[in-house]
Amino acid sequence: MLWLLVGLCGSAVAAGADNPFLPAQDPAPILRAIARERPDFVPPAGVSGITVPHHLLAAELIARGFWAASAGHYRRIILISPDHFRKVQAPFGTTREALRSVLGVVPSDAAGVAALAADTRLVQVLPAVDYEHGLMAEAPFIALFFPGAEVIPVLASINATPADWRAMAALLKPLATADTLIVQSTDFSHYRPLPEAIARDQESIAVLDAGDPEAVVPLLQPAHMDSKAATYLQMALQRDVFGAAPVVLANGNSATYGTGPDSTTSYVVAAWLKDAAAGTVFSYADTTRLFFAGDVLLGRYFLPLLQQPKSWTAIRDAVLAVTRGAPLAINLEGVLLDGPVTGVGRDAHLMTTEDAAPMLAALNVVAADLANNHANDLGPEGRAETVAQLGRLGIRPLEHGTVTDMGAFRLLALNFVGGRLVGDAIADARDLDWVCRLSAAPPLVAMVHWGEEYTAAATARERDIAQKLMRCGVSLVVGGHSHQAAQAVQPVAGGAGQMVFSLGNFLFDQSSPRGSSALLEVRVFKQGTVAARLLPMPNLFELGRE
Repeated sequence: MLWLLVGLCGSAVAAGADNPFLPAQDPAPILRAIARERPDFVPPAGVSGITVPHHLLAAELIARGFWAASAGHYRRIILISPDHFRKVQAPFGTTREALRSVLGVVPSDAAGVAALAADTRLVQVLPAVDYEHGLMAEAPFIALFFPGAEVIPVLASINATPADWRAMAALLKPLATADTLIVQSTDFSHYRPLPEAIARDQESIAVLDAGDPEAVVPLLQPAHMDSKAATYLQMALQRDVFGAAPVVLANGNSATYGTGPDSTTSYVVAAWLKDAAAGTVFSYADTTRLFFAGDVLLGRYFLPLLQQPKSWTAIRDAVLAVTRGAPLAINLEGVLLDGPVTGVGRDAHLMTTEDAAPMLAALNVVAADLANNHANDLGPEGRAETVAQLGRLGIRPLEHGTVTDMGAFRLLALNFVGGRLVGDAIADARDLDWVCRLSAAPPLVAMVHWGEEYTAAATARERDIAQKLMRCGVSLVVGGHSHQAAQAVQPVAGGAGQMVFSLGNFLFDQSSPRGSSALLEVRVFKQGTVAARLLPMPNLFELGRE
C-alpha cells in the first residue's frame, strides 16, 4: 500500500528518492490532472470549503475539488489533515513554516498560527511538516489556484477525542472569516475489500448529507475515513460559521486505479456552499444526476397559471434556475387525459395533455409517479389513459409495486395511502418482505406516498417503513403526500440508506403555509453510492399568481 501514498510522485521515486512519502517532485502529472478536470461550467462563487483526497493517485479528484472553489478569492486557507506519522503529541498540531511545493510556496498565516499556538494544551507547534503528505499533496494545488492565500496547517492526532474536536472547532471559528477557504484533506474508507468500502462510503456520504457533525462520532476510523476529527471540524465550521452544506462531487476508489479490490482506499470530493441552489451547477460525466419533485396537478386552480404566458414563464424559469434542465421525476396527483371530460366536479384531480405537456417538456420531466391516492380517480380507464398519455410525451409512468430501470439506478414506486378507487394499489406497511425478492440491481430508490397530510416530519410508522425498505436493499426513500416539505435528508439504518419524508408540493394549487416545496437533487456515482441534497423552493402557485 505504500505506493498508494506516492501516487503520481513516481518520477521522484524513479529518480532515486529514498523516502516514498516525499511530496510530488514533478509538476507535470499534477498539471495534467488539473487540465483534465477543467470544468465546462462556470464554478460558483461562495464556496467556503472543499473536501479532497490526499492520494496523488487520485490527483484529478483533488483537482475537481479545487476547481469547484476556483471562483473564490481567499486570503486564508485552513488546511486540515490527519497526522499520518503520529508526530503530534497534543490533540492537534500546526507549524509556522511555509509549505513548499513544486508549483510554488504557500506562505504561513503567522497571525492565524499564533492564535492556535496560544492554546498549548490543544495545539503543538511542529518545526516542519514537509514529510506529511496530507498537507503536502494539497500544497501545489493551493499554490496554483490561490497564489495570494496564506495557510494555517492543522494536523489532527488519531488520539484526539470528540471533546478535543469541539474545542478545536471553537478555537478555529474566529479564524474562519468571509475570505477563508477550509480545505479538508481526507481519504475515506481504508484497507477494506471493495464491496465493504462502498458500503462504508454510503454511510459516510449519508452523514455529510445530513449535516450534523455529531453524527461523525460513531463512525469508524479508518473503516469510514482516515480522520474523523478533520471531518468533524469541516462540518462544524461550515454549519456554525458559514451556514453552508455540502455538494458531494465524487466518490471513487483506488481499485479503479489498479490497486486491486481486496484492500482499498476510497475518495470523496465535496464542495460546501451557503446557497444550496448554486451547487446544482456542478455536473460531471462520471456522475448521473436526477431531481425529484413533489405533487403535481396541472389542472383545477393551477390551470389559469398555465394559460397566462407571464405566469407560465415565471414558474418555468424559477424551476430551471435550480435544476438547470437536469431530468426531473414528479408525483403526478391525478389523471392525465387527451381532452376535457364532462360530469366531474370542478375540484377533480384532472389534467389534459394540451395544458400539461408544454410545462412537463420545459422542465424535462422524465418520470411520473402514479403510486398515489389520486391516480385512480377515474378508475382503471382513467389510469390507463394517463399511462398512454405519459408514453406519448416520453415520460415513464411509475406504477405501484413496480421497478423502473432509470439507467444509473432502479426506481420503485409504492403507495401506502388509501383513496378513491385505489383498490389493490396500496402496500401493507406490516408486510414488505416481497420488496426483498424484487429483481433490482443496486442502487434502488423508492418513491413512496405515505404519512399524514400537512405535516413535515416522519412519524414512527414512516421510519419503520424506511427501515424495512433499507433491509431490502433500498438506498434512498423519497416521500410525498403531505403537501409540506421536509427540512432535511435523514440517515436510516446507520447511514446505509437515506430518507426524505416529503417533498411537499411542486406544481400544485395550495398557498402557504398550507403547502411548501423542496426539490431533491440525487447524484449517483459509478460505484453505486448515492448523495442526496434537499433544495428549498418557493411556493410556485403563489409565484405564478404574483
